[in-house]
Amino acid sequence: MNLADRILLTLYSLIIGLFALLLIFVPFSDAAYNWTSYLFNNYSLDWQNVFIPVFFLAISIRFLISGIKLKGRSQSVVRHTAFGEVNISLQAIEGMAQKSARIVPGLRDIKAAAQQVDDGVIIHLNALALSDINIPESSVKVQQNIKEYIEECTGISVKEIKVKINDLANQSKGRVE
Repeated sequence: MNLADRILLTLYSLIIGLFALLLIFVPFSDAAYNWTSYLFNNYSLDWQNVFIPVFFLAISIRFLISGIKLKGRSQSVVRHTAFGEVNISLQAIEGMAQKSARIVPGLRDIKAAAQQVDDGVIIHLNALALSDINIPESSVKVQQNIKEYIEECTGISVKEIKVKINDLANQSKGRVE
């Protein structure tokens, strides 16, 4: 739920709560009864007063739909074994991909994202390359390392590994004094 929805939900809940509190006091207070009677009598004859209930109905429908909406991506990969099932989170697979990619020299700031497909995963890898490496050769090496490591450790098929080199990294050299 984003910030705008949270603010809208807070205001909505506050208004509905105040209205409910007012209706609770109607049987016990003449002032509350008179005020609500006056409001409903004036409200009944003006078609322009439909906008307020329509607004609240629209907000209610929005919150209902956002509460029911299922997330588009599954958060784990399920692998069935003879003894049951094993759930491996996509976050764990992303961590494994980053770990195996760090073995390849010449890549920095490695970030991985895993996407579940029907019978495996697709890995998206973003990295910075040092200026003195062969990028195609290093990319193939990192793809091989990731595929072998994830398939060996999890048994999940890696369908594709997409490597994106975003920029060249500065090679920091230690200070000599």
